[in-house]
Amino acid sequence: MNVGIYLRKSRGEDEVQDLAKHRDYLLKIAEAKGWKVKLYEEIASSQHYLERPALQQMLKDIEHREIDTILVYAPDRLSRKDVHFLTILDHLLQYGINKIYIKDTEYDLTSPHIRTQLSIMAVLAQAEYMLIAQRMSEGKMRSAEKGRWNGGTIKFGYTTNEENQLVINQSDYPLAREIIDKLLQGFSYYNIAKDFAERGIRTKKGKVWTTASLGNWFNSPTLRGHTSYKIKGKEIFTPNTHEAVVSEAEYQAIKKLQENRENNFKKKKNNVSHWLSGVLTCSVCGWSKKVQIDTKKGNKFYIRKCKSTIEDAEGNLIPCSSVGCKSDIVEDMLKGYLMRYREQLKEDMKHLLETDITVLKAKQSQTVKQLEKELKKLHTKDDNLLELLSDMIINREQYQAQKKRLEQQKEELGSKLREAQLQLQEIDVSASYNQLQYCEALINRWDTLEHEDKNRLIKMIFSRIEYLRTDRNTMPELDIFPV
Repeated sequence: MNVGIYLRKSRGEDEVQDLAKHRDYLLKIAEAKGWKVKLYEEIASSQHYLERPALQQMLKDIEHREIDTILVYAPDRLSRKDVHFLTILDHLLQYGINKIYIKDTEYDLTSPHIRTQLSIMAVLAQAEYMLIAQRMSEGKMRSAEKGRWNGGTIKFGYTTNEENQLVINQSDYPLAREIIDKLLQGFSYYNIAKDFAERGIRTKKGKVWTTASLGNWFNSPTLRGHTSYKIKGKEIFTPNTHEAVVSEAEYQAIKKLQENRENNFKKKKNNVSHWLSGVLTCSVCGWSKKVQIDTKKGNKFYIRKCKSTIEDAEGNLIPCSSVGCKSDIVEDMLKGYLMRYREQLKEDMKHLLETDITVLKAKQSQTVKQLEKELKKLHTKDDNLLELLSDMIINREQYQAQKKRLEQQKEELGSKLREAQLQLQEIDVSASYNQLQYCEALINRWDTLEHEDKNRLIKMIFSRIEYLRTDRNTMPELDIFPV
């Protein structure tokens, strides 16, 4: 007899159903009975039987009379929905299959009582699975609340101990700290990934480090010593559950650097490899000033004239009036500013060493209170929204749309509040001091720095540098905004 063995495991059922064990069990039954077997296996999350390729292939083979009966581990493998289950049984009967096998038991499909029994078995199996899944979810939630690791890929720099808690992986830690130190020094993910590729450094899985993998790694709360676990749309966040790779102060300092780069330089593309590329913003049109090289004049660099347009007083589009200049003019101006700014850096470092932490905590506490107040307002809006729906002032579609926006706002504000609370717990000036010290060291070596290092230093110190020159007979003016 030609028998089709259908095996299915839903995604996420790893601890509830085991596809390999089911396959071995059913193959032994078929071998004992001397059946010829054709396997149909799939991992599917869809509950609708029409969306399962392996099941549909088996039903086609049944239509072509290639299979005499089917063998399954349990009724719910065909479908957990009663209506779908009965539809599949009707399909089998339509093409002459009057009996099926569940494990080693034969069931007569022509009997209404048997069909009812099978349908009840499928429903009960579904209920049992849901109960097991619920218990597993509750167990994982309790585990997450205690700060234990709940599975998945462990972040680079960590491993787990016997109690399933995260601990520092001593072999990975030096490289993890190297990444953090480079980020604090203003290096981008791209710079770090490029450096690692040249040095042959790979991830734990042997893959090349990328800007995306570095970003996902750094932004994980795990690195700051916290455990975050999402289940059924709910996030369980437990702070300070294990040793951190990066402190909260270091994390915030790096995020500030990245935000400054993203907000002020995301539109800017470098035309040439010069440290002024992507640094200057036109005061007239607001676009980045481009740098070009003139090969006919001894490979000298020039700041280009703007090619953008602006609106005049009457709303007409006119060319930007900003003109360029030789790059060494601006270079000398910025170098002079940096030398003067170096004294300010020393004062800032001295001030940090003398900073009263209690004052910083008081300011941060006010920030936390303000965010808590804003979050409370959103919860009040949420309650009011439900009242509007109950009073039929808004319909269900309007309610759902506004509810979705509110949930998004609450999630974003909740995230900001959590970050502010964590900063309040671990206020530290050492990260800022080390950054200033690093900037001072670069300024001292300014004349020997490569273009890339000069560009990185400028972006660490200044949030924006506006360039203004509308008359070729005048010197350019720079309006400099420190970070």
